[in-house]
Amino acid sequence: MSSITRGLNDFKVLVSIDFGTTYSGCAYKSFANIDEPKLLDRWPDHQGHYVKTPTVNLYKKTGKRLDMVAWGFSSKLKMMDMEAKELSSKFLQLSQYKLHLDENASLPAWTANITVMQAISDFLKDFHNCAAEKIESQIAIGRENYRYCLTVPAMWSDEAKYVMRQAAINAGIISAGDDPDRLMLVSEPEAAALYCERTCKEYDLQQGDRFLICDAGGGTVDLIVYDVAVSEEGQTLSEVTKGHGASCGSIFIDENFATVLANRFANHDVKIPDSLLSELATAFAYQLKPNFKGDNDLRLQLPWNLFFSGLKNPARFDIHEGKMLFRASELREKVFDPVVSQVLELIRSQLDKARAQNRAKKMSAIFLVGGFASSAYLQSRVRSEFENMAKKIAAPNRPEMAVVYGAVYAGMNPRKVTARATRRCYGVGIIDAFDWSIDYLRPDLKFDLFGETLCRSRFSTFALSGQKIKMDECITHHYTLVNKIYGESSDYRFTVFAIDGDPPRYVTNLQGAAFISIPDPFSSFDPPGREISVQLSFYFGLSEIRVEATVQGKTFVTRLQFDQGTSGKLQKQLLFRSSREY
Repeated sequence: MSSITRGLNDFKVLVSIDFGTTYSGCAYKSFANIDEPKLLDRWPDHQGHYVKTPTVNLYKKTGKRLDMVAWGFSSKLKMMDMEAKELSSKFLQLSQYKLHLDENASLPAWTANITVMQAISDFLKDFHNCAAEKIESQIAIGRENYRYCLTVPAMWSDEAKYVMRQAAINAGIISAGDDPDRLMLVSEPEAAALYCERTCKEYDLQQGDRFLICDAGGGTVDLIVYDVAVSEEGQTLSEVTKGHGASCGSIFIDENFATVLANRFANHDVKIPDSLLSELATAFAYQLKPNFKGDNDLRLQLPWNLFFSGLKNPARFDIHEGKMLFRASELREKVFDPVVSQVLELIRSQLDKARAQNRAKKMSAIFLVGGFASSAYLQSRVRSEFENMAKKIAAPNRPEMAVVYGAVYAGMNPRKVTARATRRCYGVGIIDAFDWSIDYLRPDLKFDLFGETLCRSRFSTFALSGQKIKMDECITHHYTLVNKIYGESSDYRFTVFAIDGDPPRYVTNLQGAAFISIPDPFSSFDPPGREISVQLSFYFGLSEIRVEATVQGKTFVTRLQFDQGTSGKLQKQLLFRSSREY
């Protein structure tokens, strides 16, 4: 795709992409009309009634090279047609790879011969091409006129968001030369909140109301609490708590079920084939899981094949008339509760944080969205646990579509959410005056320059974790660049840190999260010690952090560009230290 150089207002269509762990969806809306977003509900080799397509890649192995030959439903069909031996020797299936962008998830090591970013790029490329062709056929507007909203979990780090942006560029959704705002990253619970606020009119949210969004998907569960405000411009939302979550979505229930099923046969020294185990786990996920209420036994219809027809005394496996019985107590204890209890703890944590800010304010509603929200058992447990802490607990109509629809609303009105809470503590590494009352403990950081005693590797804070920042608000600090030596010239690079917890005094034990570069402002004739002021501004209002550095009347704008393997140390000819606020 060629670079787009025109203004953002020239784009005619907004496209939302809900890239999910297990399924992905797409919706779109023309900027020119007031119609509701339209959902793309048919994908290549579409099966069943679900309107999303599986987030699955199928690669053909050619030596060490992998070429993607199918995706979505098509990849599943191709795999079903292959023998297990052929599949393992000639092909590679990748699924649930989105989970590997959660730095806190406990997952097996990534062993594929491609990176996670490449797997995401490969899927998004074919997914987007398919979606764009359908949109072009329906509204006769070419994809060069599209802007995009791509959803990401609120709990993701800035680096994970950066990976998604780069994957979208690699997939050709936008080009590296486009205005970065042509692609807007939207947090999944925020998109879901906008969907609920717009569509759940029966709950009649009013000025001062507070509600919690629990976006429970296949892989991740994300939560945020919002306050509602009403003005002449309409209704707006502001974050009360910073979004957080965990990788505890419904696929982990499927994994628990597969373990229970495998153990049932292993207890009688019988090994169920892996392909059959996967088939039964999938059948459980679609046919039985949504209907489990906590006190009802479930019976899984078994396929007729040689494995089951050859079983001796099938009753010992609780198989009767071609169906396998799973008792409610076993399903609760071994399949559902290990996952549901994590979701309940996440909700409780968010409610506690919101209550700590205002104990007198009661939660008006808890909305459950995402595919996992269709679970009758999850809904009943949430109501049972929190009915005294919220006036209403509900799942909106079509909860699995809340994020993909809500992302369109976010793109059409990006200022609907007026304030957000920062996810982490952000700052930069600087050189500052040596404080003898504190810094004496770190003599290794002390040095003298031009008659001053300075301390290197100090942390300069821009935002605390959980700090509420208004839309379009920026935080600005002024610093001084000091020329150290004659002659040599290079860009000035300094390191940005994103940490959990309180700001540290030093950055010596921190891993740099990103870097920002500005061109060398000094000439070869500038003497050592010459100072130039630089203004650094951080914009935290959107899902990604934007930074502006202004030096000598020139402003350099960037989103955080993550350092790939470089040390992030200060350039040898420039020093960076605090200056007075202007």
